[in-house]
Amino acid sequence: MDRYHTVTAIVINKKQIRENDLLITLLTPNEGKIVALAKGATNIKSHRLSSLQLGNIIKAHIYKKNDHSWISETDVIVPFLNQPKNLSQLGLLFYFLELINRFIAENQQIDGCYSVSQNIILAINRHHVPNFIQNEIALLHLLGFGQPPSIIESFNSRDYKNCQKQLKLHFESILEKPLESNKLFN
Repeated sequence: MDRYHTVTAIVINKKQIRENDLLITLLTPNEGKIVALAKGATNIKSHRLSSLQLGNIIKAHIYKKNDHSWISETDVIVPFLNQPKNLSQLGLLFYFLELINRFIAENQQIDGCYSVSQNIILAINRHHVPNFIQNEIALLHLLGFGQPPSIIESFNSRDYKNCQKQLKLHFESILEKPLESNKLFN
């Protein structure tokens, strides 16, 4: 891999470290899940902070040396918070991002995962629940966990509320513990 390269990515996690630095987790089409340091990103003069919001689809310029990556520049392709969101949209975003963070290991590439994830972000953005659930079922398949017949039956009968509940329970059974994003809005 070149030392400098540009990636299209979804911002799936960020964590503040030190005073002005962020540790950013990105999901990319070709490299999978990568973690990179954005030095000085929270500085008032940095334009990267608005680009590095959760759920944004961005273009990022990455510098890589040994096993460490740094984000030098970013441009937003699709901003998640371009228009006001309601609590259910934010809850779905946090739920989805937690799934991606838990199920995909750093530097792991799963074919098709980026595309499905991008579709999920766009479905949440448009508040299109059937498309969100359809892509969530596709994600379950891509991760290699299969699709329980009860989930498929609920989806096909357009019982989206029950289908989403079953999907959440299925993901939690795989993880063997409850999702943290549930606690945000309870």
